[in-house]
Amino acid sequence: MGTAVIAVMAFAIVLAVSFTSLGNIVSLGTTSADSMRASWSEAERTIDSSIVPLLARSDEETVEVFIVNRGRLKYASPQFSDWEVLVRYEDDGGTPRVDYLEFATTLSEGNWVIEQIYLDRSTSTVEVYEPGILNPGEEMHIRGQLSAEVGSSTSNQVTISPPEGWAGTVNFDE
Repeated sequence: MGTAVIAVMAFAIVLAVSFTSLGNIVSLGTTSADSMRASWSEAERTIDSSIVPLLARSDEETVEVFIVNRGRLKYASPQFSDWEVLVRYEDDGGTPRVDYLEFATTLSEGNWVIEQIYLDRSTSTVEVYEPGILNPGEEMHIRGQLSAEVGSSTSNQVTISPPEGWAGTVNFDE
């Protein structure tokens, strides 16, 4: 009789340990699946993002860039503050410079602003639906204020990168 009680208790302990281990394995699988799902979601956003700079030009201390949204994502005003805009140029004294421009609503040194969003820049057709949002296929004209005047007869570069990481670069000459 004593042996039967001990056997039942041992069986109960083994059963409890087995269920605890099984619960940990299921929890680990769920955590891995959630992590994989988050990674796929981030990869999908990266693939869906495609900002392509079309043209850049400068005028003294400003740089203008025309970009097109070739991806499937929409971009709106709060998201623009997460964009990185880097301008590599030579100033009028021949000194190489790199300016990191931040998004703003008013143009000032070290900032970039949205001048206009177009359905088709070549025909000057401005956007009609969802004003202020860069939809897929639309083109955007931005202007940045540099810290120094761009030197004449220099080769320069603007890189624009939304937070998803698909950076686009365009060269411009002064």
